[in-house]
Amino acid sequence: MIKAPSKALHAWALVAPLYALLAAIVALPEIVALALSFTDYSIGRDPRWIGEVNYMRTLGSASFWAAALRTLIFVAIAVVLEAAVGLLLACLLIRRIPMRGLAIACLIAPIAMSHAVTATIWAYLLDFNVGPVNYVTNLMGLGRIPWLTEAGTALIVVALIEFWAGMPHVLVMLYPVRAAFPREIYEAGEIDGATPFQRFRYLTWPMIRPAFLIAVVFRIIITFRAFGVVWILTKGGPVDASEILSVHLYKIGFVYWEFGRAASIAWLMLLLTAVVSSWAMVRLYRESFAPKEAA
Repeated sequence: MIKAPSKALHAWALVAPLYALLAAIVALPEIVALALSFTDYSIGRDPRWIGEVNYMRTLGSASFWAAALRTLIFVAIAVVLEAAVGLLLACLLIRRIPMRGLAIACLIAPIAMSHAVTATIWAYLLDFNVGPVNYVTNLMGLGRIPWLTEAGTALIVVALIEFWAGMPHVLVMLYPVRAAFPREIYEAGEIDGATPFQRFRYLTWPMIRPAFLIAVVFRIIITFRAFGVVWILTKGGPVDASEILSVHLYKIGFVYWEFGRAASIAWLMLLLTAVVSSWAMVRLYRESFAPKEAA
């Protein structure tokens, strides 16, 4: 008599194709990159095992740490603004305002744009000679400003453009959560004399906080890997002023053709992202979802 497979074996048989697909499209490229990071592989040269040399060169490079610092500044500016403006708009758009649907559509429109389109639009808007932004600043007596070609402004400007492109993701995640709140709770708060700040502090924030933290973690991970807009607009310049880690990696790999060293930078970025996102997710779970002990 043939024995029927257990439930556990049946479950593993169902999810096995998914794990095989994940291994093929996620794990395999990472393993290949890890292997390359220990070689001196480049175009026209067979990979030769050199051990930890690439990692020592990367960690001992001043340009790598400068790019890491610029990445932290870039991520901080973009994500803090995305979180603050996304939360504010999610709370404001819940009110009865004229043409609210049109306003929401306009605000989330950047989601539909590719990095190339976003960069092209902002390259025209900020153009030194014909850009509308400089036309306005000139009318205001401030003169024309080299937004993308001045070392003091390039990193901040590309971070603000990343904020413009990324904020709709936060809004899309928070607005449905805020719209689902029961109106009766706020009506009870108004009857009890709670101010708008008190209603936000004690009613809105506790309920929207888990979604808000998830949105922030999501945007930190995505923004940390940002490349397209920065590369198209500045290529990391001027004089490396906007060279964040992803641009630094691209230059090492596809300008200097040091694929092995570029793979080591990619793995360091992966480890740093994993550490930051894991720390944030653990805190998120403990503060928002873990069972509370009885007092």
